[in-house]
Amino acid sequence: MRHSDRRRFLKMSGAAITTVSLAGCAGGGGDGGDGGDGGNGGDGDGGTTGDAGDGGDNSLDKVGMTAYVRGGSWITAYIEAAEFYAEDQGIELDVRPNQQSAQKQVSDIREFTQSDHDAILVGVWQTGAAEGAINQAMEAGTPVFATNADTSSSEIPLYVGFSNYDGGASSAEQMLNALEQQYPDKDTWRVLNVRGVQGNQSANQRSQGFLDVMAENDGVEVVQTLNGEYARDVAQSTVQEWIQANGRVDGIYSGNLSMGLGVVQALRNLEMLVPQGEEGHICLTQMDGSPEVNPLVGEGMIDAAVDQPNYFYNPIAMYYMREYVESGMDDSVIPEVGSEVTSDQLTIESGQHKDVELWSEPIWDPGIMREQNGHPWFRTNSVVITQENYDQPFLWGNVWG
Repeated sequence: MRHSDRRRFLKMSGAAITTVSLAGCAGGGGDGGDGGDGGNGGDGDGGTTGDAGDGGDNSLDKVGMTAYVRGGSWITAYIEAAEFYAEDQGIELDVRPNQQSAQKQVSDIREFTQSDHDAILVGVWQTGAAEGAINQAMEAGTPVFATNADTSSSEIPLYVGFSNYDGGASSAEQMLNALEQQYPDKDTWRVLNVRGVQGNQSANQRSQGFLDVMAENDGVEVVQTLNGEYARDVAQSTVQEWIQANGRVDGIYSGNLSMGLGVVQALRNLEMLVPQGEEGHICLTQMDGSPEVNPLVGEGMIDAAVDQPNYFYNPIAMYYMREYVESGMDDSVIPEVGSEVTSDQLTIESGQHKDVELWSEPIWDPGIMREQNGHPWFRTNSVVITQENYDQPFLWGNVWG
C-alpha cells in the first residue's frame, strides 16, 4: 500500500499502534547538527503555538514536536524558530521536551501517532530507541521529519541539518588561513585538536573533518587531540594543563562553542590571549557561534567560527512536510538525492520576530540533497563567522543573545 493510501485509511480508521520493546540506546544520529550548549536560554517546558483549522485528511493543521529543549541559547533558537514559523503558517505546534530521556521521546512519538497530529517533527535524542516508534508512525500514516539530529530509520521522508564533518573541515581551512597570516615564515605549525565526547558520532565527525584537512598539509603538526567532553570547564582545565606541561602551540581547534570558550579562558589564565595580528597570538577556530563567541571573533581573539543555520532547520522541514501531507504522502515532492536546492527554488517566508525580520537572509543556501541512513538528507550550508560579519543580524547568536 502506498504512503498516501495508507495515511488516508489509517487516519480515518483511527488505527492503534502496536507497542514494541525499546531498542538499544545508541548515541548520535548520523552526520548532522549537535545542538550546542552554553548561554542562558531556554529551559522550556514545551507548549502549543499556532491556531489550527479544521482541515481535511490531507491538510497540515497540527504537528507534534519532540526534541531536547534545554542547553542554552542554541537550542532555544532551534525550538523558538519552529514555534514562530508554525504560528506564521497557521500550524498548531505541540512541543514536548524529551527530558533527555529516550523512553520519554518514544512515548511522545507514539502519543502523537495515536492522536490527531498530522505529522511529527523529531530532534532525535538516541537513535536506536526512537527508530521503532518512528517506523510505526510512518506505517500508521503519520509522517515523521527529522531535524538537527538524524534518525537511523530509513522510512522518513526527510532529514534537515548541516554536516558535522564538513563543519570540521571548514574550521580546518580557516585555521590554515589564520596560521598563514599570523606565522608566514614558520616551516611547521603546531596545532591542538580539542574534540567532544569520545564515541559520540557528531564529535567524531567534527574532529575527523578537521584532522583530514590538516593531514593534507605537510606544514601542520597536530601535536595532540584532547577530549574536552563538549564542556567549557573541562576544555579550559585540559588545555591549560597541557600547555603548562608542553609549551605553547600556534593554533587550537575546538569542536563546539562551549569548548571554544573554555580554550579562550585557558589562554586568558595563562596570559596568552592576544588578538590576531599581534605578537604571540594563538590562532583559534571552532564550531559554533553564540552570543559570547561572536564578539570574541569581532575582537580577533577567535579567528573564525563555523556556525549552523539552526533557526532554518525546522521551517525547512515544515515547508516540505506541508507539501508531503497535502500531496497524500507523495515522495516526489521531496527534492531528489543528488540535486541542489537554492533560495530561488525554496522560499522560507520571513516574519517579524525577536525584533528582526527572521529568515530574510537564506544562510542555509544551497541545500545539497544527500542520502543518509537510507533516507533523503537536506544538507544545509554552514556560515563562517569572521571579523567581517560577526555582527550581522542573520547570525542566530545575534538574535538569541
